[in-house]
Amino acid sequence: MPLKIIVLCLSSLLLVNSAQAKTTELDQYLVKKKILDQTYKIKDTKALNEILDVISDEDSRTMPFQADQNTLIEQLRLYADHIDIQGIITTPDFSQFAEDIGDKKVKLMIKQNLIQNCDLFFEHEFQRVNPYYVAIKLSSDNKNYHMKIKNNECQF
Repeated sequence: MPLKIIVLCLSSLLLVNSAQAKTTELDQYLVKKKILDQTYKIKDTKALNEILDVISDEDSRTMPFQADQNTLIEQLRLYADHIDIQGIITTPDFSQFAEDIGDKKVKLMIKQNLIQNCDLFFEHEFQRVNPYYVAIKLSSDNKNYHMKIKNNECQF
């Protein structure tokens, strides 16, 4: 039970941008518990997934949340090797915009935006040093967009 309380306290750190700090409190906690080594490489995937599952469950209580003026995040799940995000595009005329510029350009724009925000998605050091990716599914009125960004596509 004490581990669950500690993890729940750390859950509020999940979505906070920590670009200024090299490591987060979660990283430090995971090193202390020997789930990560001193270089933030994952040593115990099962234990990490258990902690991330609790954090994901706790954070799901605050969903949905407005990520920016165009996107509403409905679900976010953390895993030892990736994050799954599901959301909706809330821009009123997005369907017309997508039709005007084409599906290929829309996907490129979404991917470029995701890459520009890598610090938000890969906020913890273990997400940056281990093979890690973000899988995102965004839905508009008439189309779903599936994207995958790997941490090696980012410049931290």
